[in-house]
This record gives sequence, C-alpha cells and structure tokens, in this order.
Amino acid sequence: MKKTTTIHILVLAVMTCLAAGCTKSSDADADRENPVVTLTSLSDGQVFTGAQTINITGSVTDNRYIKEIHIEISSLDTGEEYLHVHIHPAAASYNYDQPYLLTAGRNYKIRVIADDAQSNSSVRSVNISCIP
Repeated sequence: MKKTTTIHILVLAVMTCLAAGCTKSSDADADRENPVVTLTSLSDGQVFTGAQTINITGSVTDNRYIKEIHIEISSLDTGEEYLHVHIHPAAASYNYDQPYLLTAGRNYKIRVIADDAQSNSSVRSVNISCIP
C-alpha cells in the first residue's frame, strides 16, 4: 500500500508540474532587450531626382537572436504599401541591402522593423521624396 501511494504522489507531482508549465529558465533569464536597427543608406527628408534605384542598407543586432526583419516601403501620402520584405536571419546580427526602384513624383515612408525571439521590437523609419 505504501509503495502504491508513493507512486501515485510522484505521478501527481509530475502531472502538476507539466500542467503548470514547469521550466528550468527563470525570470532573470528573460530577454527584455530590444534589437538595435540601423539604417545607413538613407536620411529623413532626403530627395531624389527622377526614377532611380536606391539601396536600403543597414544592420540589425540583438543580444540573443533576431527572429524577423521587415522592410516596408509605402506611400507617405496614401499609406499604400509598395513593398514588404520578410527576412528570417536566425542569428544575432544581420546586414540588409534591399534595392528599390523609385517612381518620380512620389513621397515614400521606409520602415525597417526587427523582432527578436521574445517579441521585443525596434523600428527605424525615414521619409523620402522622388521629384521629376
């Protein structure tokens, strides 16, 4: 009887631990640092003349792991999205280089968004124009 009771208690303890989400990591191990996003090729308010290809370049670093990078190009005037690129670097640092052909007469919002594995996020954005 004593052996059966001990086994039942052990099984109950294991099931309770599993149901409660037992884990070895502690709150002290939680990642609370946002990724760092740099945008090196463009500056806010920059003006380009005529249709031309630009390169959106920069880097993203994280203290642990970059889950995803988004490069978004949209109309500053209407919000219409022209391009949305998803990059999954699976590393702690990544250099990006995204070409894009500008159309004369448009104003653009360019955003680079980085998320790490713990849903910490950072954004860098610039507004640029392309005149005829």
